[in-house]
Amino acid sequence: MAPLAGDRRRLIILLLHERYLLVNILIVAFEAGRWGPARLVKPLVAAGFSVAALCPTDNAVARTGFLDRHFPLRSVKSSRHVEARLAEAMAAWQPDLIVPADERVVACLHALVRRAGEAKVGRLSAADIATIVRSLGNPDRFDAMLFKSSTVQVARDAGVRVPDGGTVRGVDDAVALADRVEYPVYVKTSFSWAGNGVTLCRDASAVAAAVSAAHAPRRTGLRGVIRRMLSRDWYPTAGDIDIQKAVDGAPAMYCVLAIGGKVVAGFAGEARQTSSATGPSSVVWIGAHDAMARASATMVGALGITGFVGFDFMLEHGTGAAYLLECNPRPIQVGHLGARIGVDLGEALAAAMRGETVRTQPEQEAVVRLFPQEWRRDPTSMDRDTADCDVPWDDPSLVRDMIGTVADPSKVPACLMAYLPPSDPPRAGKTILWPRPAGAALQ
Repeated sequence: MAPLAGDRRRLIILLLHERYLLVNILIVAFEAGRWGPARLVKPLVAAGFSVAALCPTDNAVARTGFLDRHFPLRSVKSSRHVEARLAEAMAAWQPDLIVPADERVVACLHALVRRAGEAKVGRLSAADIATIVRSLGNPDRFDAMLFKSSTVQVARDAGVRVPDGGTVRGVDDAVALADRVEYPVYVKTSFSWAGNGVTLCRDASAVAAAVSAAHAPRRTGLRGVIRRMLSRDWYPTAGDIDIQKAVDGAPAMYCVLAIGGKVVAGFAGEARQTSSATGPSSVVWIGAHDAMARASATMVGALGITGFVGFDFMLEHGTGAAYLLECNPRPIQVGHLGARIGVDLGEALAAAMRGETVRTQPEQEAVVRLFPQEWRRDPTSMDRDTADCDVPWDDPSLVRDMIGTVADPSKVPACLMAYLPPSDPPRAGKTILWPRPAGAALQ
């Protein structure tokens, strides 16, 4: 059969879209080790979407067996290269929705949208730019979605509870504010994630050192010129620094699917174990939480968000008050877990696009050990912890990527030995027994 002419093919696709849910999603990923977006592919495909990815070949999203198509991305530093490859991927895949997998992608997409708004010549068409904007939300709120200082200010203006603190101009300003709100405090750089750029300070000298390090002089002369010549000037190299009162409580999150500034569905998570003092969770409780749901809905409306996002909170000990900390404008690591508690975000997106009623909050709860986070934190904890284990048994290529290079295969649980790459043959030694969930089978 001869290939369909371009116009005829587009007409047939349009007619199919009108009758069936045929929606293409393109995930764009830069950073390795982000398991949340890779795990989200399966529920999206199960809900009827076709999912492709633009990312480096060693990215976790490229390793999942549920992906329909992979567009390799060689460089993630040059916006010129990213734009060219994104234009090619969008022309080939015709995505209805772009899903950024990490903050660097979000920053790059924001830069491409702004460049188009300044009438600078680029590879992306007006239709491509419109799809990106439609996928991310209100361009006027891009900074408030990405930068902690702006997010917190929007929250204050919207009446959402946030820790005491504020943006500072220098060391003296920071110490004065920290003294006022009382120690301990966090010094936070505005563009950071996964616990990076966050320093816990218990006195004025620690605050001064943290702010001085964050404000360390940057080489802006020749290096800045070179970055612009190589189209690498999209990455935020400077930003505000905030002082934030430390809340004595438990880290928590609210996972959201939003369209046009309205929450479609979401669920709460509370960290039962974290990978480090300020790092991501490795064991989580997931379920309903009214206060975080209300605060998240307020922020989604104030920011005009579309897509999969998460909000970080601290739940204060004693009062249970939920303090908003920041916005993560991309899928967070628990986004794929919704089906366990009756809020499958893939199904919610499909139902919303069909105009059907969607359950907005869960009616169940669960405790989940995140893989490979909890195993990497402490392999021996698997023997003690009775929480459910989140291994993607039906996605062996992704499991192999999650295991990665194993320095001591004797510490790999027996049920994962079959997933070790051939270059990592098991050695003699005591293995950690990790019971596989009922019904799971090695693939």
